[in-house]
Amino acid sequence: MMDEGQVRVLELLEMKLIGLSITSSFIGHEPERVEAMKREFYSRKDEISNIIHPERYLSPHFTTENLFTYMICMEVEELTNVPEGMLGFTIPTHQYVHVKSKGDPYDDLHSYVRESDLKSNDRALAIEVYQFANPTWPDEVDVYIPLR
Repeated sequence: MMDEGQVRVLELLEMKLIGLSITSSFIGHEPERVEAMKREFYSRKDEISNIIHPERYLSPHFTTENLFTYMICMEVEELTNVPEGMLGFTIPTHQYVHVKSKGDPYDDLHSYVRESDLKSNDRALAIEVYQFANPTWPDEVDVYIPLR
């Protein structure tokens, strides 16, 4: 196990995901819409077949200057039988910076990227990995930011 708060660079292999997504503007963002999506996901996750890691879910997300899209997904073996109203997609293999931190993991990761002369990849998805048994933010969440 790595040390708490230790940032590292690693590669995540291609992942196939099925889940729900929500897009919102930064101005007038309504956190309750994200919570409603999470409740729907929890009530419908059993509709997803071929799950690889039933103990966890992933929240890939991306931002533009005025919008952000947040997803809640299960990793699957194949993108067949995507349930009605859900999204099935593939995240290609990427290099990431990763941390699990009691502070703000995004601050830790962005500082590390700057100090290490790395470049984040704004065209790829950042990923948060939550364990169903203890989805406490930020202490128990693995956060990954893609690199160029």
